[in-house]
Amino acid sequence: MSWSVRKEVRYWADEFEGFARHFRWVLIGLMILTLVDLLTTWLPLVWWLNGFVALIFVLRRLRVWGNIDEALHRAQQRSISRHIVAAWPALAQTLRLEAHGPSGSRIAAGIGSPSWDADACLVPLYLPSGLTSGDVGAHLDRIAAAFGARRATLSGTRIDQLELRLYYADPLAEPFVLAPSDEWDGRAVTMGRTEEGEDWRLRLGPHTLVAGASGSGKASIVWALLLGLAGAVRCGMVEVWGVDLKGGMELGMGKPLLTRFANDSVHAVTMLEEAVAQMQARARDLAGTTRQHEASIEAPLVIVLIDELAALTAYESDRDLQRRANASIATLASQGRAVGFVVIACLQDPRKETLPARGLFTQTIGLRLRDRTETSMVLGDGAVAAGALCHEIPIGAPGTAYVLSDELATLQRVRAGYADDALITRTARAFAAPRFKPVVVPETQSAREPAPPRRRTRSAARSKEES
Repeated sequence: MSWSVRKEVRYWADEFEGFARHFRWVLIGLMILTLVDLLTTWLPLVWWLNGFVALIFVLRRLRVWGNIDEALHRAQQRSISRHIVAAWPALAQTLRLEAHGPSGSRIAAGIGSPSWDADACLVPLYLPSGLTSGDVGAHLDRIAAAFGARRATLSGTRIDQLELRLYYADPLAEPFVLAPSDEWDGRAVTMGRTEEGEDWRLRLGPHTLVAGASGSGKASIVWALLLGLAGAVRCGMVEVWGVDLKGGMELGMGKPLLTRFANDSVHAVTMLEEAVAQMQARARDLAGTTRQHEASIEAPLVIVLIDELAALTAYESDRDLQRRANASIATLASQGRAVGFVVIACLQDPRKETLPARGLFTQTIGLRLRDRTETSMVLGDGAVAAGALCHEIPIGAPGTAYVLSDELATLQRVRAGYADDALITRTARAFAAPRFKPVVVPETQSAREPAPPRRRTRSAARSKEES
């Protein structure tokens, strides 16, 4: 019997059970009314009461049958839950999710009663001594396939508080638009949604590295950040210093939101070095007073936002500019957090050769990447085993990503909101930064002295004489 036929049979069996339960009470009511009919001569009233009870019953059934899709959906979820409970012992044995018990017996991992959160099935998981969450995490793909789910994740750190999530639909499949925010709590910014249907709030303390292939949605991350900080930018609590080495094609449209802006390497390096100088000056001012900066209009949080970071750190042809850029980024990323200087950088190639200071970014966002190796580079060695499949994110879902932070116990799957050109333009006009500070390149040796001519060697002079 096919799955669809079994599902239909189970559904109508459940419906018949409900019908019989309600019909039993109708029969009892009719018996009582018939008894009243025999004891009294109020026959019309009795039949009116009978008709009223029958009408209530019909309306209840019509209400259930009118929402047939929801009823079928609930019936399917109940069927999946029963299947998970029945099939788990054999699956645990096949995957060797077992540990040695007393007298040489083997104890398998157990599960509790499944529950549902929208289209995600939540299964409590209990591991015997000797198994860890990593043992289960290594088989998440097989578990999802065994139960017909799109993907599976494991949450929790203690073996007695683990939860297996089986996703039967993608809650992040459809794009959505974020509205500019007029409020900011000083700690995090709303960027989009999580897979659990909650707001995705990105912490602004850690330095953040955004890695993704071309077309993966890095622009969605950038503009979700600026939309979420629009109110804080307008009141002066936050300053965004933007670097866009694509000639300003990305950040140029929202330039009024930026306090400083650079669209070439020379101005970008100058701006980064000025950020280091201001950061160190603020550190001296805060020394002996506090160990953690609090954003204010007088001392705002400074976000150094860099698009296409590799153009500075790896692809810049001027070796001196490349060296200065890497030194400034490393200094900001190692010293800036406590004094309110935060680096948020985007790149396509996450290799260490592209960004020498990669290890200083303690919060990473992995968009669609090319392969498992790049996913591990961005999110860590155990990311793929934990369910972070950046290399399997569809091309048609830009802005979908996995987030790893030193403050998160587990990986988060999220999607950033979408912002079109009209929304960016309106937001930049309505929430413009109160001041703009142009980047001025100091007038040093604009034309470097030509290198002195190389002295001819004796062999070169001899060959010239012979010719």
